[in-house]
Amino acid sequence: MNAPQEYYELEERYSKEKDLEEKERILKKMMVILPKHKGTDREFGSLKRRLSLLRKEASHKPLIHKTTAIRKRWPRVSLVGYNLDGVLKVFNLTKVENIRYGIVRVNDVQVQLIALQDPDKNKDLLLQSDIIISKNKIDKYCNFQVVSDRINLDRTVRDFGVIGVYTENSRDAVAMRRGESVSDLIKKLHLKTEKNTYAVIFGKSAKFQGQRVALSHKLEDGDRVFIKT
Repeated sequence: MNAPQEYYELEERYSKEKDLEEKERILKKMMVILPKHKGTDREFGSLKRRLSLLRKEASHKPLIHKTTAIRKRWPRVSLVGYNLDGVLKVFNLTKVENIRYGIVRVNDVQVQLIALQDPDKNKDLLLQSDIIISKNKIDKYCNFQVVSDRINLDRTVRDFGVIGVYTENSRDAVAMRRGESVSDLIKKLHLKTEKNTYAVIFGKSAKFQGQRVALSHKLEDGDRVFIKT
């Protein structure tokens, strides 16, 4: 590529850096100093994809602090009928009006968690819920419900079919449905593909580690995916 020595030094810094904002600054600088000719087209494409993945990972913003304006995120889990103060001792949630809500990590996957007492006063929130965990059966809001005196969030999310898939050097997993493919992951990350785009897989779904697969390849929990062109 005839890249200057600084480029390779930045590449090494990028691989060791943990802060997402600093990683983004390093990538931008690498894109500036990388020579622009046909021999570097593929490298530019790789840098752009990495930048897109970083921005996606860093895009998780706090929810709006109004019960009626909580933006839906998948998967949404609602806890109904439990003592709210007790829920706060277990999960790091925010108090808003008559509910508690926030984003919690379940097996490295970010889950939107809402805790409330009266379902009839929060119909809109429950109607958009993917999972309801409650002390008593609730028939009219959600198809996937768990009735229990105890909250087992890890098991419930897993039974619902949520898996976590990692991208390149990401620490947080992307929440996906069991049975979804590389193509579905690309859509979630809002990445653009070309005719020769493929993926390299490390994890349970690979026949061997580092397997090259088509975009139709179905992913499994814990897979790490590298999108290539």
